[in-house]
Amino acid sequence: MTTDDERSGDLLDVTLRDEIELVSDLVVAASSSPRHFTPDEVDELLGVAPAATDGPAVVPAADLPSADAEPSAV
Repeated sequence: MTTDDERSGDLLDVTLRDEIELVSDLVVAASSSPRHFTPDEVDELLGVAPAATDGPAVVPAADLPSADAEPSAV
C-alpha cells in the first residue's frame, strides 16, 4: 500500500466522532465557567438522562451480611 492509497480512504468511526464532539462541548463550556461543574451539570451538558434516584447504586459494606452469617429462610 502506498502513501497515496493510505490517504485516499477516510477513517470514519461514528462513535468516536460523537465522543470527540461531546468532549469538545464540555471543554468549551468549562472554559467559559469560573467554577467546576457538578456531576449533574456535566450530565446535562452531555444530554445524559438523570439516573433513577430510588436508592443507592452500591450497597454499603455495613449492610452486607457477614461471611459466617446463617442464610435467612424466605
